[in-house]
Amino acid sequence: MNPKLKMSEEEIAFSEIIGDLVEQWGFIRHLGRIWSLLFLKQKPLSPSDIQEFLSLSAGSVSSSLSELQTWGVVKRIRMAGDRNFYYEPELHIWKSVSNVLRNREIRILEEANRGLSGLIERLHSRSKEEGVDFQVKRLKQIREAMETAFLLFSALVNGGPLSLPKVGRLFDKFRSF
Repeated sequence: MNPKLKMSEEEIAFSEIIGDLVEQWGFIRHLGRIWSLLFLKQKPLSPSDIQEFLSLSAGSVSSSLSELQTWGVVKRIRMAGDRNFYYEPELHIWKSVSNVLRNREIRILEEANRGLSGLIERLHSRSKEEGVDFQVKRLKQIREAMETAFLLFSALVNGGPLSLPKVGRLFDKFRSF
C-alpha cells in the first residue's frame, strides 16, 4: 500500500459516519464512504486511489462512482495533461441532498399516490358493500397526507418563491393527519 494513500483516523471516522447515514437511507454503504473520502480530499481522486484508500475492489469502486454520478453527488473530470478520469464531490451539500430527494423520495410518493388513487377507484365500484365507504374515507385521508408530504418535499427541494407562512400551513396540515 502506498503510504501516501492512507486515511487518517478522522477521515476513517467521517467515512464510517457517512456510510452509516446513507445506509440508513437505503443506499449501499460504499457510496457514502466514497463520497466522504472525496469530500475531505483537496484534489480529485482516481478510481485506483479510491480503491487503495478504502480497500475496495475495482468493480465496486466503478459501480459506486457510476451510481454517485447518477445521483449528482460526484462529478467525473479530467486534469490538464492527463488522460485519466478523476472524481470530485458536489460541494453544495444541499444540492446533493435535494438531488436525492427529488429523484427518489418524491418519485416514491408519486408512485404511492397513484397506487392509492387506483385503490380508491376500485373501492368506489364496490360502494354498496358494507364498510367500503369507511375504507374509502381512510384511504383518502392517507392520500391527502401523502399529497401534503409531496408538496412539502417539492417546496423544500425545488426552492423557488415559497413563503414561510405557506410552508407553515403545509406543516400544520401534515401534523393534523
